[in-house]
Amino acid sequence: MIQVALLSRWHVHANDYASQALENPNLSVVAVWDEERERGRQWAKELEVDFFEDLNELLAQDQIDGVIVDTPTSMHKEVILACAAAKKHIFSEKVLALTEEDCIAIFEAVDKNNVSLMLSLPRLNDPSYIYAQQALDNGWLGQLTSIRCRLEHGGALPTDTHRDGWLPPHFYDKNQCGGGALIDLGAHPIYLTNRLAGEAASVMCEMVSFTGREVDDHASVIVRYDSGASGIIEAGFIGSSSPFLLELHGTEGSLLVEDRSVRIRSSQLGDGSWQTPTLPEPGPSAIDQWVAEIKDGKKPHITREDMLRLTQINEAALQSATEGRRVFLKSAQPV
Repeated sequence: MIQVALLSRWHVHANDYASQALENPNLSVVAVWDEERERGRQWAKELEVDFFEDLNELLAQDQIDGVIVDTPTSMHKEVILACAAAKKHIFSEKVLALTEEDCIAIFEAVDKNNVSLMLSLPRLNDPSYIYAQQALDNGWLGQLTSIRCRLEHGGALPTDTHRDGWLPPHFYDKNQCGGGALIDLGAHPIYLTNRLAGEAASVMCEMVSFTGREVDDHASVIVRYDSGASGIIEAGFIGSSSPFLLELHGTEGSLLVEDRSVRIRSSQLGDGSWQTPTLPEPGPSAIDQWVAEIKDGKKPHITREDMLRLTQINEAALQSATEGRRVFLKSAQPV
């Protein structure tokens, strides 16, 4: 049994990861730490586990094998480096860190201490992504020429029950988050398009705050890839009815995803008309991949390249929006 500690209830998905850990037969939740002590005490009470006021004291507990990190994004580097130094396996909410340099420092610490590192990138396990990757790999779309991915919800919009929207106020704190809609919700379109389109060469980004908060509540990104393909990434907190959209267009066909619906049209499939394919089964969750690596040494599908490229695009997009210009990415490889 892998015994894990929950580090912070700051993120809106912290409860989800706690539930996944509790439901996993190979994991046992044994402790909680939180940078906000009262929040942490309450969570530990709910889970009937020990609460630690001091992170270093928690990390000194030999019986704790791993941690699930849901701290403010700005704390990720500090917390994850401490966990690695204490030889704890690490599962973290995205993004891994705010800068490419910090990501590489984390990789080096993880390697030095021989621990597992996993980042939650759940749409890489989704049947629609898996099918899209198969379509590309099988050549059904020919050479990819353009890609678009959009993900938006209405978390910043007022409702009858939430005057300021259902997202917590700290999600608009730049010092804690490092950004707004793009760095949080936009992570999903970013890592999907990174996987499907490959290495990015340049980024242009427009960030807006429709609701007047200090971080973006909507962002649009134009990416040029080394392959010559172009991409559009959109993310926001101000679209109450917007579906998830993924489009891939190539020299031999197109693939369209709207929420869970997938259609493909290819000169290499049948008569070239639109088809609704049978989708593959979901891949293993990030939690399951983490457990498999710890227990059995099985290589996870979510890679360091996924983690690093996600931060690279976010970092370049913020620079582009701030400086009002296209930003060219230097090639960097995960250590």
